[in-house]
Amino acid sequence: MALATFGSVRTRAVPTRWQGLGKALPVLWGLYTGSGTTPYRVCVDLAAGSAKCTCPSRRFPCKHAVGLQELDIPDALPPDWVEEWTTRRATRELDSSPEAVARRARAREKTADRRAAAMSSGIEGLRDWLLDVASAGVASLPGRPASWWQAFTARMIDAQVPGVAAAVTEIQEIVARSGPRWTADVADRLGGLHLLCHVQPRSRLGVTVPEETVKASPGISDRWVALLRLETDDGRVRTVRQWCWGRQTGRWVVAIRHSAVGAPVPLLPHGQESSALVHPYPGSDRVALGELAGSRAPDPVPVPPTWRASLATLEPILMADPWQRLAPLGCAAVRLCGTFLADESGHGIPVRDDSGLDMALALTGGAPFDAWGLWDGHALRLGAVAVDGTPEVVS
Repeated sequence: MALATFGSVRTRAVPTRWQGLGKALPVLWGLYTGSGTTPYRVCVDLAAGSAKCTCPSRRFPCKHAVGLQELDIPDALPPDWVEEWTTRRATRELDSSPEAVARRARAREKTADRRAAAMSSGIEGLRDWLLDVASAGVASLPGRPASWWQAFTARMIDAQVPGVAAAVTEIQEIVARSGPRWTADVADRLGGLHLLCHVQPRSRLGVTVPEETVKASPGISDRWVALLRLETDDGRVRTVRQWCWGRQTGRWVVAIRHSAVGAPVPLLPHGQESSALVHPYPGSDRVALGELAGSRAPDPVPVPPTWRASLATLEPILMADPWQRLAPLGCAAVRLCGTFLADESGHGIPVRDDSGLDMALALTGGAPFDAWGLWDGHALRLGAVAVDGTPEVVS
C-alpha cells in the first residue's frame, strides 16, 4: 500500500459440549456431547502422539481428539477411565520385543499414510472448490447459501486440513460483512488458498504439533517485551495472541493461548519485559514457553524513524509466510492527522479509531509519540506508545 503524504501535521470446541476436562501432562481428557445419548470419552497422550475416542469415526486422530488439544484445560486428577487407558498403553509399551517394536512402527506408519491420503484428498477438493468459485465469479459468493459454505468447511475438517476450513470461514465472514473492499479482500484470500494448494505448509494446513514436542526442541533465550495483544472469540474458543520483541535477537515472536471457558491468560506478562526461554513451533513465528525467569517494566524499545523504513522490515516476514495477515509495525515520533498517523517526514498510514487510539491520545496529550501496532494491510491497530522512550500498552 502507498503511504499517504501530509504537507503538515469450529462446533467441536463449543464449551457447552465439553465437560469433565482435565490434564495431567502429558495426558489430556474430556467428555464430548455428540449426537448420541452418551458423551464420547476423549483422551490424548501428547508425549506419545496417541489418542483414544469412543466416537464411531474411523479417522485417527478423530476431530474430537484434535479439538481437545485446542482447549485451555485445567490440571486435575485422571478419572478411572483415563487411568485404565494409560495403564493399558503402558503395558503394551513395556513389550520391547522386536515384533512389538515393528508392530508399533507399522501402526504409526499406517496412521501417517492415512492422514497424508486424507490431506491429499482435501487439497484436491480445495482445487475443485477454487475452480468452482473462479467459474462463477467472486460476485456470486453473496448468493451462496450457508449450507454451501458449511458443507465445504466440514469436508476440509474431515480431510484433516482445518487450516483450510478456517480460511474459507474467514472468506465467508468477509462476504457477509460486505463493505467497499470486500471483493478485493476475498480475491486476496482466494489467491492465498491457490498458493496453499501448491506449497502446502503444514502449519497453514492446520497440522497441529503437541506443545510437549515443541518444548523438546532447542529454545531461544532472550528478554522478551510483550508489546502487542489481540483477543478474539469465535463463539467456540477465546484466544489471546501476544507479539513479543526480543531485545537480543531483534525478532518478533507470537505467543498464543486458548480457552474454552473464560478469558485465556496471556503466555507472558503483558506490557512487561520478561527473561524467558521460548521454543519455536516448526515453520512458524509462534512459540511455546519453556522457562520464565522473571519480569519487570520494559526498558526503551528502538523503533524505525519512518513508516517507510518500518514497512521495509516486513519483507522477510511476508517472504517466510505470505499468508500472514497481521504483522507488528512501529514508528517514532508520530502524530495524528485526521485518520492517519503521520511520521516526521510527513508520510502516514491509516489508524483504527478504537479504544487503543483514544488511550494513546489521552496518555500523550497530543504530543508526538512512538507507536507500535498490528498492521493488516489496511490500517494499524494501535497497541503501545511511548513518549519518553518507555513503552506503555494501550490495548
